[in-house]
Amino acid sequence: MKFTKANDSGLPTRSLAVAAMVLVASLLTIGCGPSVSQQRALMMMAQVPAEQSSPATLLPEQVDPLSYRLAPGDLIDVKFTHHPEENERVPLRPDGLISLQIAGDINAAGLTVSELERLIVEKSSRTLRDPVVSVIIAQLAEHKVYVGGDVAKPGFVNFRDGLTPLQAVIERGGFTDTARMDEVLYVTRMGGEIQTQRLDLEAVVQGDSPEEIYMAPDDIVFVPKTFIGQANIWVDQWIRGLLPTVPRPGFDLNAMAF
Repeated sequence: MKFTKANDSGLPTRSLAVAAMVLVASLLTIGCGPSVSQQRALMMMAQVPAEQSSPATLLPEQVDPLSYRLAPGDLIDVKFTHHPEENERVPLRPDGLISLQIAGDINAAGLTVSELERLIVEKSSRTLRDPVVSVIIAQLAEHKVYVGGDVAKPGFVNFRDGLTPLQAVIERGGFTDTARMDEVLYVTRMGGEIQTQRLDLEAVVQGDSPEEIYMAPDDIVFVPKTFIGQANIWVDQWIRGLLPTVPRPGFDLNAMAF
């Protein structure tokens, strides 16, 4: 079950966000479309305040057990239908492992409930005959994702079920003018492996491609700079930072050579 918090006007916040995104998509299809800076400004209209969209701590019933991926700090109940003496309530340790008396250490971080159930069945079958296992999320830790790079306010976003990389960027103020929106780096953990991929969020903003990735706790979104943004840093570090005065148009750098 998912909960939607209403604002002062009585309309669900999620509905307002969807309406704003529809407005953005409509404006992007008019004529030749707005400039990149205008697109980023339009994205800001769809921003949902973090205190309304991201509760500090999720309840187990607020996540979809079919898609939610377990993360360190979660507390789970592992139940053996035909062997209740093996039932245990265990936390996911900081290293992502759980410890079961019948199955030993299992890397549970990054797995869904059904994936973990299959893994426990496989490991416990060495001792038990035809075990039937169910995993129930008893308590969720306070999870966050991190958004860094060329965004207005790099930092953490409270995780919620269904959070996408673009939504996370918007909650940190959106892209800057020098952001490389088509080469966003996305880092996540699947089981014991760290996986990275490049995302074209510019195509998503322009409506050319749907956003099909949903974030998991502790995921990272990093927005790199464009070539112009990197060039500006180089100028600041190697020209403006070394000269006693700021170069003016027509200023001959060779005149400074000794």
